[in-house]
This record gives sequence, C-alpha cells and structure tokens, in this order.
Amino acid sequence: MGNSNVVMKEDLLKSIECEQISVAEESDLDFLWRLEVLCFEDYRRSTKAMIKRSITSEYQFVLMIDDEQQQRVGSVTVRRYKKMLRIMSLAILPEAQGKMYGKWLVDAVIQIGKDMFSDGITLEADSNSDRLISWYESFGFEQVKVLEDYYAKDKHAIRMQMSLTEVFQYLVVTDFDTNFFDDFPNIKHIRAGEYIDNVTYQLAKDIRVLNFCSNYKYQTVGYYVSLLALARNQVVYPSAGLLRDIDNRKVVRSIGEEAHQLMQAVLESCDSGTLTINSYFGKADHPKYQKLISRLNTLYHAPLMRYQFKKSDCWYLNHLDVISFQELEDKQLEALHDEAKAYFANQKFIRSSIKYHEYDLAILIDRDEKLPPSDQAALHAFEEAAGLLGFYVEYITKKDFARIPEFDALFIRTTTSVNDYTYEFSRYAYAEGLVVIDDPWSILRCANKIYLHEALSHNKVRTPKTWVLNKKGHTVSALSALEYPLILKLPDSAFSAGVYKVTDKEDCRLKLKEMFKQSELILAQEYMPTDYDWRIGVLDGEVIYACKYYMAKGHWQIVNWENDKKAFEEGAYEAIALNKVPKEVLKTALKAARVIGDGLYGVDVKMSDSKAYVIEVNDNPNIDSGVEDGIEGSALYMKVMLSFYNRLKNDLTLLRNIN
Repeated sequence: MGNSNVVMKEDLLKSIECEQISVAEESDLDFLWRLEVLCFEDYRRSTKAMIKRSITSEYQFVLMIDDEQQQRVGSVTVRRYKKMLRIMSLAILPEAQGKMYGKWLVDAVIQIGKDMFSDGITLEADSNSDRLISWYESFGFEQVKVLEDYYAKDKHAIRMQMSLTEVFQYLVVTDFDTNFFDDFPNIKHIRAGEYIDNVTYQLAKDIRVLNFCSNYKYQTVGYYVSLLALARNQVVYPSAGLLRDIDNRKVVRSIGEEAHQLMQAVLESCDSGTLTINSYFGKADHPKYQKLISRLNTLYHAPLMRYQFKKSDCWYLNHLDVISFQELEDKQLEALHDEAKAYFANQKFIRSSIKYHEYDLAILIDRDEKLPPSDQAALHAFEEAAGLLGFYVEYITKKDFARIPEFDALFIRTTTSVNDYTYEFSRYAYAEGLVVIDDPWSILRCANKIYLHEALSHNKVRTPKTWVLNKKGHTVSALSALEYPLILKLPDSAFSAGVYKVTDKEDCRLKLKEMFKQSELILAQEYMPTDYDWRIGVLDGEVIYACKYYMAKGHWQIVNWENDKKAFEEGAYEAIALNKVPKEVLKTALKAARVIGDGLYGVDVKMSDSKAYVIEVNDNPNIDSGVEDGIEGSALYMKVMLSFYNRLKNDLTLLRNIN
C-alpha cells in the first residue's frame, strides 16, 4: 500500500524537470512571509511561525520557484497524509502571475504525488473565485464539497480533489521474455525480478497483476509473485490462495451443490469416464462445456486453467492445474491472443477514485430475509465499529459477486448455506485472499448436522443421544429401538426449521417418509426438554457473549414455525454476563467451537443434571441489537471488527516476513 512518507525531502524533485523549482529552506522564511502579505487578506494568512513549521516539519514541504533571473517569485506548501497530499497554500508574486509559474508548481506537486504513490491531492479554493476554481479544474481537480465559513464568517471555500489512481490497469508478470502482450494498449509487461525488487511495484495499488510465470509450485518465483501481490494488497490472478488450494483435494471438490448439479447436467452426454478441459481467460477449449467452465471460473479464477473431471457414481472435479504460459503451442497461443483481446476489452476494474481508509470491508446482506443474522441497528453498529478502526464499509448483495476482489475482507450477514450463493461468495473471497467470516470451511462443517454429529462425537464433545437414520437401511425394528419422544433433523436445517418432534414409532415413520424425500440421511436426537437453550458466541477461540434463548410460548423450540397466523413466533431472550454463566457451559462451548475452527460461531448448549450438552454449532450466528449485545453493548461489535483488523494485519505481516 502507498505511503506518502516514503519520499524524503531531498528526493522530492527527482522526477521534476523544471530546474527553477527547489525545496524551501529556513533562509526562504522572509520571502515566504512577504508573499503571504502580498497575496492574501489578513484572515487567510499563515503566521511566520506556521510557515517555519511547514519548512521544517517531516509532514510538510514547501516548493519554491524562481524566474529566469533566479529570483524567487512563488511557492506552494503541501502537507503529507498517509494516502493523500494537500495543497495548503499556493502563491505567486502579483507581478509574476499569468506566466506559468503557478502551473509549474502544481505540475510538480502532481508528479511528487505520483512518486509517493498517493491516492490523490486535495485543496481548498475561494468559493467566490470562479477563475481560480476553473484553473484548478484544468489540472483535473473536481469540486466535492462547499465548506461554509472556512476562512472566516461568510468566507466560504470549495474543497477540490484530484485522483492520482489509475482506474484501469493491468500488470503482466513473467519469468521469461515474450512479445505476446506488446500490442495490448492497457497492459504493462515486466519480468518477475523487477516486480519483486522494484519499489514502484512494491507500492503500486489499484492494479491487477496477471502472473504468467512458468512455474507456480511452492517457493518458486511464480508462487512468490502471487504471494507478494497479496501482501501488497494488489489483486492478482492466479491468487496465492488458489495456488495453495489446487493441491488440496478437499478444496478442489468443494464446489457447492449448484455447481455440482450443473456439472452432472453438462457432462451427462460425455461417453468417457474422464475429461480434461482447458480454460483460456474463462473460455473453454470445448465450447459445449462453456457454461460449466464459466461457473468454475468464479471459484478458481486464473487466466489459464486446466480442469480434470472423473466419473464414478457421478461426475466430480478430480484435479486442477494452473497452466503455464510456456506450455502452450503456437496454435494455442494464436487462439489465446484472440481470447485475451476480448477479455481485456470487456474488463472494467473500478475502485474508489480516492481511498481514505486502510481497508475495505464488504458486508453481504439480503434485505428481503425474514430472519437475518443481524438487524439494521446491529449492522449500523458493526459499521460504526469498523469505521473507528479505519475500515471503509460497503453493503453488498447477491448481485455483487464479481466485485469481491475490490475488498480486503468479507463479513457475511445473511443466512449461509452450502447450496446457495453465500457459500460461493465465501469460497471466492477465500480464494482471492480476503479475510472472510464465515470462511467456507466453517460453512461446510456447520451446515450439515451429520458432519457435526461425527466431528463432535470423534472429539468427545458431550451431545444428546444421536442416531443417523439411512433411507435405505431404516426398518420398523430399528424405529422400535429408538427412545421417544424424539427430535428429527434435516442435515441442513436452520433457525429451527426442518426440525421436528415425533412422539412414537408411527409418528416417526410418517415424518421420516416425508423427510427422506429431501435427504437420504436424517439425524435423530434425544429429546431434552429445557426452558431455554444457552447460546454461547465464540470468536477466535474466545467467548464473546452469552444468551439464554427461551422456548416460544407453548412450543418446544425457540422459534415456532407451526403457527398458522404468523410466519413464525420467537421466544424471549436474555443476555447474561459471562461470569454468571455456568463454567461447564463455557468450557463445553469452547471445546465444540474448536472442532470447527477459529471463526465466529454460536454454540447451542443445554444443561441437564449439571451437565452441558452441545445441541449444535452454528456458523453465522445471530448478533442483533438489544439481544446478544445486551451486556457488552458496542464493545461486542468492536470485538468482531477487531478480529477482521487483526487478521488483516497478521496476514500482511507474515507475508512481508516471508519476503
């Protein structure tokens, strides 16, 4: 990321061609004070002490300009901010005005801003001077805000800004020479060594890096190009996450239910038991498979990909490879050139023209959801906490999938499922190197109660008695052996929906007949009646809140979906201070959460005979205003945002240490 302090004062003029410009010294103080008196009214003048401070401060600099006789005729005072420059004062002697001196000074500031990799330049201009405002606009400054009473009472200013960030730029990195990209107007091609060592590319931002190195294996130059791009907060294809994922069989096969079904449909007519498809900039080398490749390309995004499919009971993605540019033959390169031309012509990489914040956080929401995990007030509280930590927050929805690479982090605040877009958002964000909550592995593990049962049992976490009922294997005698009343659960049930209580064997048989239409495995669990369930919020392996969720009135669950008059009814709730929660509940909840990961979880626990039983572990747990935050208040939201902030800081620190 850019830092305006990387250029020292002695280096300010290294790119300035105008030999009449110099950096002010303390010996210029008297001239600068005279310039103030001649050019500005009393209420706009800086004091002599302020001028001296501008000359000596490490956060400001003053440029001087001479005429042809080497006499001082003007100056510009500039303040450095982390990502911006601000022109605080620009003055030319009255007799020297209209002779290009002011233009040369502004041009010099713009060049220095580019050398510093600043996002932009800001200034304030007299709102009554249309001529001055138009002059600044000729450089590319835009009016953004009226500042009333800025100079004095009824003396207003116009804030103006100029972006120094290129809106549309690609950087191709290879470890070999090639003229393939010479006729692409919006692309710059460099060698990997230059990308790694040159400070220009270390600090560049708002670019997309296309890594076309010949080898992407761990600790090769190709691998480090993608890794360093992540550390530099640059968008890169293929991402370091993808290079890590392609050797992980579990990751390769975690494509989501919709993509899996599409694979079956597209490959149905394939006679062979194996199939390999190459993808060039998202285009399949076999056009009839394009729909499938387009879907997979959103999960495994790289310019050149090879997908290997196999069929057993059904088709599955067996292996992924990022294709090396040098593997391609001449005919393939010719076809690739056409695809690349079309790709770059259609891409629109747009980020904020001027970025004030350290990190960009996307919060995924669904405005039409009946029971979202956070209400509007809670979302606002998350946004406020994030803002205090330096995040820019933007709410995104399902339609914003392609924008994921624009952000540094993703917070999912709509109900997650392996079978819908929420998982794809999480998976894509993870592959792009974003910090994401919920991460795809937490969604996968929590979404299926069959997995939860096996994982909790394997790790000796106490749960109610549980049985897995198989559509093909359950019998009347097996049902007789169960203990009634009994709770039946669809593996992917959520918010008490898809969960049923049966009172006897016949009731169980009828309900299973209905449920087996949706899943071949059903979870049966001992009925454990209590007035309330504990919900323990866990993040980064620590408890962050505790609540009692009471059963809905006249019902055995906390949410009653059976009332015909309303869509649902909820029970009462009560936030509890952590020191008032039974230690056994906290201990058991933390043990269960560790089985899943280090993300944000809501662990549901029941107490019976002084023992704690885990009912389930939920990813994407509720955090609503006035409910889960009943004890911690705004501190709860800050804890969640701090997790994002610390993860981003730690990830970048580790990556930079590797370099």
